[in-house]
Amino acid sequence: MKSPIRFLLADDHSLIRQGLVFLLEDLDVEVEILQASTLGQTLSCIQENPIDIAIVDAQFPDGSSLSILPKIITQNPETLILIFSGVDENQALRFVSAGAHGFLSKLSEEEEIIHALQKMISQGEYLSEKTQSLLLDS
Repeated sequence: MKSPIRFLLADDHSLIRQGLVFLLEDLDVEVEILQASTLGQTLSCIQENPIDIAIVDAQFPDGSSLSILPKIITQNPETLILIFSGVDENQALRFVSAGAHGFLSKLSEEEEIIHALQKMISQGEYLSEKTQSLLLDS
């Protein structure tokens, strides 16, 4: 039997985390879901648990997730990181350059969010068409 995929949902808005829980539970894979609402909780959770995929907001009340990306990568290099944010997609390059495996706007339609989750599971990365074109232009 295949072990469940362990997700960390890190966002300071519980409604966002709950929406992601519903989408993840509808996927055709077994999942285990942990949640964090601050940068500090996010780091603690990653230190204490093997996380397969971390879905992390770009901004928290206690700082930018850019500040913890290097720590996550050092402590748990096999953890895939998808930045799920309301910040402009033009900021995606900063996160991808810092080691994130994907970037998704919170303004995305449900179908694109599901597609991004599936790509993170199957291919280990996700970049929207807009983010891909920004990377090509840089």
